[in-house]
Amino acid sequence: MAQNDRPEAGRYEVRVEKGAPRGDLYELEQRTRFHVIDRRSDQVVLTFEGLMEASLSTDGGGWGDASYSGVEEVLVAPGGTSVLVRHHDGREEEVPLP
Repeated sequence: MAQNDRPEAGRYEVRVEKGAPRGDLYELEQRTRFHVIDRRSDQVVLTFEGLMEASLSTDGGGWGDASYSGVEEVLVAPGGTSVLVRHHDGREEEVPLP
């Protein structure tokens, strides 16, 4: 996303980094990192991670039995003093920003 196209106007933003899929013939995993960036310094102040793991289905030959762990979504909370972290297991937490 270009600098001028940023949807939030606050000090912090969340940048999502999807890792390259890894694994072998029968297993697949992909990490997703959520970086909270301080726009004033362009530095990462917090990082959260989620993981997707899947196995090759014996029924249809496609990727089945996917499981997700860790963080699913990170949002800058209204007011810009914390981030809302949503986990794949349904938990939510609010983490203060520096």
